[in-house]
Amino acid sequence: MENIDKLLEAPCYVVDFLPKRVSKETNGQFFEVENYLLNHHEWYGLRDRFVRFILKVMCYYSVSFCQNDWMEELSPEQMAEMIDIIMEKHSCDMNILIKDTLIQFGWDCLHMSVYNPDEEMCELFEQIAVSEGLFWRKAD
Repeated sequence: MENIDKLLEAPCYVVDFLPKRVSKETNGQFFEVENYLLNHHEWYGLRDRFVRFILKVMCYYSVSFCQNDWMEELSPEQMAEMIDIIMEKHSCDMNILIKDTLIQFGWDCLHMSVYNPDEEMCELFEQIAVSEGLFWRKAD
């Protein structure tokens, strides 16, 4: 967990359903849309997009997962079940560790945070995000 705390201070990128951060000054309805999508994720394929993103990452890297305990070499089915539980129960977060990179997925937001990716990962993750209709950008 010390390593996780250290990674949380590293540069952060996001895999998001929006191309840029919504400013506080906007007249849009971000919070209403976010609430709607969090409660109807199955209709808009958000769960599937996040699962496919992680599955594609798993093709390139050895991945460790942590919800309550660390798990190595999770099967694709187990990983998808973890995402389902998080989204269905609206609770928990999942940490995914790849080398010295941390991906965080939480039930209460429509993005994944990626801490400390190297240049090669940034390029690959951006391509994977685009392939899933998601956006890759540096966090604000």
